[in-house]
Amino acid sequence: MAAESSEVQQSRNDERDEEAEQELASRVRPLDFGQPTKFTTELRRRISGSLAPCFETLVASLTGELKVDVEIEIAEIGQHTWAAARAALPADSVAVAITEGPEDNAQMMLSVELAWVLQALECLLGGEAARAPSARRLTDLDRTLVQGLLDMVVGEISSAWVELGGPELRRGEIDLEGDAGLLVAPGEPTLAVTLASRVDGVSSGMSLLLPWLAFVPLAQSGQGKRAPAQNPRTDHDARELRRGLSAAQVLLRAEVGSVQMPIEQMLELQPGTLVSLGDRAQDGVRLFAEEVSLGRGRPGRSGSRRAVKVEVTGEPPTHAETYARLGRAELERARAWVDGGRESSERPPVLRNIFVRVWAELGRTHISLGDALELAPGAVVELDQPAETPVELFANGLCFADGRLVVTPEGGWGVQLEHLL
Repeated sequence: MAAESSEVQQSRNDERDEEAEQELASRVRPLDFGQPTKFTTELRRRISGSLAPCFETLVASLTGELKVDVEIEIAEIGQHTWAAARAALPADSVAVAITEGPEDNAQMMLSVELAWVLQALECLLGGEAARAPSARRLTDLDRTLVQGLLDMVVGEISSAWVELGGPELRRGEIDLEGDAGLLVAPGEPTLAVTLASRVDGVSSGMSLLLPWLAFVPLAQSGQGKRAPAQNPRTDHDARELRRGLSAAQVLLRAEVGSVQMPIEQMLELQPGTLVSLGDRAQDGVRLFAEEVSLGRGRPGRSGSRRAVKVEVTGEPPTHAETYARLGRAELERARAWVDGGRESSERPPVLRNIFVRVWAELGRTHISLGDALELAPGAVVELDQPAETPVELFANGLCFADGRLVVTPEGGWGVQLEHLL
C-alpha cells in the first residue's frame, strides 16, 4: 500500500509540474507581426492623394494612344514585407524597375499583368482587347512598343513622386521573369498599390511596390514636403553624408532582461536551472543598437522568424552596463578553478568578488543606422533567429548557455537553461 501511495503521489506531482509548464507556455505565446506598420495612415493617404490625379491624366493619355476606352483606378493600398508583396503578384507579370538619380538607382517596382500588356498591344496595332491572346512570348517589336506605353505610366508616377517631394523618376529595366534587378531585403516594409484596369472593357491589373527604403528621404524631409532650397553643392554634400551614414550597418539586439551575478555563481549554473532576470515580462524586451538602447517592444514572430513590435521610443538612451572582461579563455580558466575546488572556501575569493552582467537575447539582426534611428511605435523588427530556437544567455558579450524563455510566478522574465556552451 505504501509503495502504491508513493506512486500515486509521484503521478500527482508530475501532473502538477506538467500543468505549471503548460501555464508558463501559455503566458509566452508568440505574436505574429508578419504585416509591417511602417507606412502610417497619413502617409498612405498622402501617397494615394498624389497618385489618384496622375492616374486620371494617364487614362486620358492611354485612351488617346490606344484609340479605345481605358480605365485605371486604385483598388487597394496595403503594406506587407517585400517578400510577401512579391509573392502576391501574378506569376506571369512583367516587372519594371523605376529609378531615380543619375546613377539609376532602382527605387520601386511596377508590376504589370501580362494580360494588360497583350491587350494594349492588340489595341495599339488596331485590334480589339477581347481578341488578345491570354499568353504569348513577346517579340523585340512588342518590347519596343511596350516600352513606350510603360514610359507613359512611369511618367505619371514620377509626377506623383515629385508632388510628394521626391526627384523625377524614369523607367529602368524591364524583366519578364524576375524582379527587374531590385535588391530589397525580404523583410523590408513595402507599400503595395494595386491598380484595377480595363482596356476596351477587358479587365486586368498592375501593382506598384514601394519599399520603405525609397520613401525614407521624403519622410526625413517632413513626411513628403519639399524642403526649402539651399546651396546646391552644400545641399548635395549634406545629402550624400546623410545617405552614407544612414546606410552604415549596425548590430541590433533584442535583449529580454539582465541580472548581475558573481562569476562563481554563473559558473555553477546547470541545465534545468531557472535564471530569473531583472525585467518584468509586461515591459516587453529592450532594443539595443550596438550598446545604446533605442526603445522597447513586444516579442513575437514574423513568419518563421522571431520579431519585435516596437511599442516605446523616445526614452533617454542608456548604455548596456559592462563589468569585468570575460572572454572564452577567461571563462575556461574560471571553470577550471571551480572544478578544482571541492568546497566553496577552497576557491579563490576573486571568483566571488568579480561580477558579470548576464543577459538573455531574443535575437539579433543587422540594419542600417538610418532605419535604426527611424524606428517608431508600430514598427516590426524581424530578427535573424528562427522562432523555435532557444534564447541565448550572454555574460559580458560571451554566449555561454541557451534555454527556454518563461515567465516566472512573480511576472518577470526567466530562462530555463537547456545547454551550456
